[in-house]
Amino acid sequence: MIKKVNVVVGSFLTQFIIVGMLFTYGVLMTELEKEFGWSRTVLSSIGAAGWLAWGILAIPGGYLNDKLGPRIVLGVNGFIFGIGFILFSKSSEVWHLFLIFIFFIGTGLSTHDISTLSTIAKWFESKRGLMTSIAKIGTAMGQMVMPPLIAFLIIGFGWRTATFYLGIAASIGLVLAASLMSAPNTSREKLDSEETNLGVLDKKVFNLLAFCQFCIFFAMFTTMTHIAAHGLNVGLSLKDSALLLSIIGFSSIFGRLSIGVLADRLGGKKTYIFCLFPMTIALLAIPFTENILFIYILLCLYGFSHGGHFTIAPFIIAENFGLKNLGTVFGKITFFGAIGSVTGPIVAGAIFDLTQSYYFAFLLVGALALISIFSLTYLPNKEKNRSEY
Repeated sequence: MIKKVNVVVGSFLTQFIIVGMLFTYGVLMTELEKEFGWSRTVLSSIGAAGWLAWGILAIPGGYLNDKLGPRIVLGVNGFIFGIGFILFSKSSEVWHLFLIFIFFIGTGLSTHDISTLSTIAKWFESKRGLMTSIAKIGTAMGQMVMPPLIAFLIIGFGWRTATFYLGIAASIGLVLAASLMSAPNTSREKLDSEETNLGVLDKKVFNLLAFCQFCIFFAMFTTMTHIAAHGLNVGLSLKDSALLLSIIGFSSIFGRLSIGVLADRLGGKKTYIFCLFPMTIALLAIPFTENILFIYILLCLYGFSHGGHFTIAPFIIAENFGLKNLGTVFGKITFFGAIGSVTGPIVAGAIFDLTQSYYFAFLLVGALALISIFSLTYLPNKEKNRSEY
């Protein structure tokens, strides 16, 4: 029982630090633009380089997690991730940041979900959705705390000092979080009974989930990268723009918990479809308003789906493909999500540079969310006893 608790706590802390630090880039982006005059396309491309590295490294990362266990993988990658932000604070050229995002931040990102969530899936046969949602609340808390924190530190000390000390704290915290992680001793007979050999996977299910992961990550990373800048464009201060990310983080808590409970009761398909509706409504409505209060309300809807997605995605992968090579399968599907996370912010940045507006960018990501909902209706229903998963 203690090991199960430690795994959930370690996963929570890993999610809090990595995702919280990741989304400080939406605040840092405006500081880099002011100091160096770099375009939104260039700044978006820097972040996208990290997402690309994340996707590429997710495949070997998932394999290593299955073979070496989460403690080693998360400890090493977490330390590297924090070092990346320390180096970020010393950067003054575009190529510096590209290298940092590819080799340091991308490495940390590559296993933060795969290792934590696949480990939880292996420890918890029942209440898997709920335990996943509790761990992913760490993500929401990170999104709530870190962007306003770095905005406060930037105002008081400058972006370089803020990033330097947060990088040190991240390295230490992630190594400590990794020390709490461990994999269960699952019987060989049980693992061998699962059809997880990649050669016999249901290609239709895999392709559907990979396509949806691409579309949703395209939408989510575009939103999280550019929403603070969009806030500045409609008249918000730096602090209030950072607050937009915190609103998403806070509302995502309710999505993570609700979707986790629903997944345990309804299964993956119905819950996934339900999860995406609020996001779709919000993304299609944001381009048509500059009313700050209405934007806050829409971001609450978006945040619900944003949080819920990260709970339901590993659940539905385990539901369809079992546990034997869960990290490997999760890594392959994550790769397609990472491609979306790379292209989305770049496309949105280019749209802004061409039009000086995010109008068409938000319409695009809203349309992709809607397409994902329709695609999921073709996912087979899983009628097996869910206590097996």
